[in-house]
Amino acid sequence: MNATKILDFLTRKNVTEYYSLYKETQWYDTEAMKLFQLGKLKRLVKHCYDNVPFYRKYMTDLGLTATDIKSLEQLNLFPIITKEIIQQNYKSFIPDNIKQIKGVKTSPTGGTTGNPLFKRNDANTRSSVWGSYKRYEDWMGYLNTDKTLVLMGGQIKNNRLRDRVISKSINILENSISVDIYNTSNETINKIISLLFKNNFSYIRSYPQFLFSVAQKLEQKGLSFKLKSISLTAEPVMPAHRHLFKKIFNSEIFDQYGCGEIGGIAYECDRHEGLHIAEERVIIETNKFNELIITDLDNYAMPFIRYWNADQAEISENCCSCGRQSKLIKKIIGRTCDYVVGINGQFLHPSYFWALFYDSNIAINRRLRKFQIVQNSETNLLIRLVADPLSDEEKEYFISDIKNRIGDMTIEFSYELEIENTKTGKYRAVINKLL
Repeated sequence: MNATKILDFLTRKNVTEYYSLYKETQWYDTEAMKLFQLGKLKRLVKHCYDNVPFYRKYMTDLGLTATDIKSLEQLNLFPIITKEIIQQNYKSFIPDNIKQIKGVKTSPTGGTTGNPLFKRNDANTRSSVWGSYKRYEDWMGYLNTDKTLVLMGGQIKNNRLRDRVISKSINILENSISVDIYNTSNETINKIISLLFKNNFSYIRSYPQFLFSVAQKLEQKGLSFKLKSISLTAEPVMPAHRHLFKKIFNSEIFDQYGCGEIGGIAYECDRHEGLHIAEERVIIETNKFNELIITDLDNYAMPFIRYWNADQAEISENCCSCGRQSKLIKKIIGRTCDYVVGINGQFLHPSYFWALFYDSNIAINRRLRKFQIVQNSETNLLIRLVADPLSDEEKEYFISDIKNRIGDMTIEFSYELEIENTKTGKYRAVINKLL
């Protein structure tokens, strides 16, 4: 029995079955994938009509029944839902047969905006997500014998004996060592560097900015390692990240995209031409602002049909040269709440600030370890820096470029010993307190 089957037994999931299926479906042509999606959509809509009050009322008012769904294009008959709509109608999104759905778990998501949604998923959903992730591991060249360093944050400590045993078993079966990076102190970074020396890691899973901080310290010490793959998640991956990681870890860099409500959505293959959307489990639409509208084909415990998650992405018009015909996300732009809004109505995204620091060489010259842009009011920006002080000329360059784009705002600088992450250990380059 392999590790995945043992974990399925311990966690009551069925990742093995989905992984086996998705290894085949990744080579489906466009028409075959549409038929696969349509089959799932029909079953989901029937479940919603029979069991979910919100959707049953909507379909009844529209004169629509589950058997009327005969094409993917009919998705546009359903309303676009938001976190706020779900919160306002929370009881109506609870299925009548919730007790018959296996492995339902409830957890908060979206806490970085101060407005968490208590979302549910079931064992089937989690199995599908991890099945798509196992396939992604294949794309990275990951093997069960590879030792993994997992740098994630915000895990809630659970005192239940069964949960502690499962957590320990997962680390053993996956041949991994996990470090909770909620505490981003030098002590934590030094612990990770020590682990890198003591263990022959082939693979790292991490948030980009935290690993960037580790890599910067390694660079300062003149240290480097040889790994097989690095998997990044939860934050935008910038060119500066990829460049330093390749230099320090001499490895392939892979990105993935998901959100708390839906789980894994898209993954990068070894051609590095974009992120393959896991079309077996989601249908992706975009609006005129390139914001994602997502239908989760697996989650019966809390159906998300045409869910607007506030993330923006560029969808490629081309297929990957690897031969898979799944749609590609060319670039994850980020969340609309991560914009700076100018007094002239223009917007600046975090990627602009990354480019401003690195294209000007300010980041290199001033040993920039971390930054955060905080918009406190319509006319005020605070630039928080973990770096050596900027010269007057560098400040003037920085301020004038921003003002030329978004208007004559007050811009202040603050030098910090550290910039805190969110409660889940994730880094936000921009915080807009107006949104």
